[in-house]
Amino acid sequence: MSSVQRHPGRPDLGLASPHELATQAGKSVVEQGGNAVDAALAAAITLSVVYPHQCGVGGDLMALVAVPDGRVLTVNATGAAPTGIIPGDWATAGAMPTRGPDTVTVPGAAAGWAALSRLAGRLPFPRLFDFAVVCATEGVPVSPDLARALSHEQEILAQDPGMQAVFCSRGVPLVVNSVLTQPALARTLEAVAETHASALYGGDVGKAFVTFLRGHGSALSTGDLARHETEITVPIGRVFGGEEYLTAPPNSQGIHLLQILGALDALPSNLAPLGPAAKVYARVFQAAADDRAAYLADPRAALVDVEYLLSDARIAELSCGAPQLTRPIASAPPSTGDTAAVVSADGEGYAVSLIQSLFRSFGSGLLDPVTGIVAHNRGSAFSLDPASPNYLRGGKRPAHTLLPVITRRDGEITGAHGTMGGPAQPQIHAQFAAHLKAGMEPADVLHRPRWSVTGRAPGDPTGTVVAEHEVPADAVDALGGAGFPVVRRNDDAVGHGQIVRRRPDGLFAAADPRSDGTAVTLISRAGREPRDDQAPYS
Repeated sequence: MSSVQRHPGRPDLGLASPHELATQAGKSVVEQGGNAVDAALAAAITLSVVYPHQCGVGGDLMALVAVPDGRVLTVNATGAAPTGIIPGDWATAGAMPTRGPDTVTVPGAAAGWAALSRLAGRLPFPRLFDFAVVCATEGVPVSPDLARALSHEQEILAQDPGMQAVFCSRGVPLVVNSVLTQPALARTLEAVAETHASALYGGDVGKAFVTFLRGHGSALSTGDLARHETEITVPIGRVFGGEEYLTAPPNSQGIHLLQILGALDALPSNLAPLGPAAKVYARVFQAAADDRAAYLADPRAALVDVEYLLSDARIAELSCGAPQLTRPIASAPPSTGDTAAVVSADGEGYAVSLIQSLFRSFGSGLLDPVTGIVAHNRGSAFSLDPASPNYLRGGKRPAHTLLPVITRRDGEITGAHGTMGGPAQPQIHAQFAAHLKAGMEPADVLHRPRWSVTGRAPGDPTGTVVAEHEVPADAVDALGGAGFPVVRRNDDAVGHGQIVRRRPDGLFAAADPRSDGTAVTLISRAGREPRDDQAPYS
């Protein structure tokens, strides 16, 4: 589903999300006087209700926010492993479990919402929750994407009574257009709203959530929640096609998007990802994915040499598709990740790229019936190789897939981009960038077929290319001829993207037709009235 609602006049607010109700929530707060930050937050909070398989209070968040004075800030709301975690019997298997209590790290999304609101929101924080609370209390129709996830993950749902109670009827997963109600989650959202998220990080909601998790064997404690802090930093960037692409620094994988853009910029400008040059893109994608597997980690706990990874010498190696690694490649990460992206921008100079996630569909597979929170499984992204910078340690954040993007030209914000896609997000963003460089409109960019290269396991010569059925035959032939196994399928491996672009005649937004989303452009209410709790841009 994809549509763009336009209002008369010069569009000075654009918003796109992967669910029409989330977009409606963002539009509603703008009509109440909110700015682009409020719109993105209302949409993100509503996504925690209508897209509970992809994101929520129990997940993580990263965002970039541009403010009117020209600065762009990174909001890293990703959580750490429990301080008391000790690799158990699963450590002998050589890899983290993919589900269950040992994969639950501190969820940072709610703290991220509050931080973004304090940084640059206009409306009172609780008002951003109104639409979402109504949706959770009164119920919403199950969307096609959620219905597919419920059908695909029946085994996971069947293993947890909390999941069964919320997402099934008489033991059968809910289907499209059946009504999903989440009263426990509604109460949690109200508590998060009233306390600016402290209810989760040291309050009653957090205590209940920890009691539930520890009952399943998790090492997460109320102290872990209380110690969580959202990190506000500056982004990293690189120029591609005359635009500067800004993204979050590690532990985000955004650095690997910048590597790809640097490598592509060094190649002939007429190379396109949907023709014979697809093999060139694939080699660069594979090289960047290898770097991700070898080097990405939490810089608070391990050395991540950003200067080296973005150096001209390293980019030159990637552009040749044959870089040398100084560290071994870790096990291949999952080829997809359930993530929700919201992008927005307004005429005052605010812009947001917000990405939030449970990691895999329904995260850890655990839903606390008291709080209604689905716990993410972000801890499954850790390595159990002591030589890896991403080695599991208590209090350490895992290497992260979340990758927000804001673009600017000559100091002026030109766009906010976001996509799901797990470790393929850098590749998906690179395809967006190539199409935008070629002059395509945002909606056309998102409608174009896509492909991605999965991470390769140690010893494998390449990953596998997952290509949509609509990818042209000459591109597929070139990929196969370069030694990449190609699998044709239309699924989430190529992500659901959202784009807002600023042009001289206004703001234009587009939502991916692969999602249940919509985009809207409209006239926003002018003027900004600072809130009493407004934080400085720092």
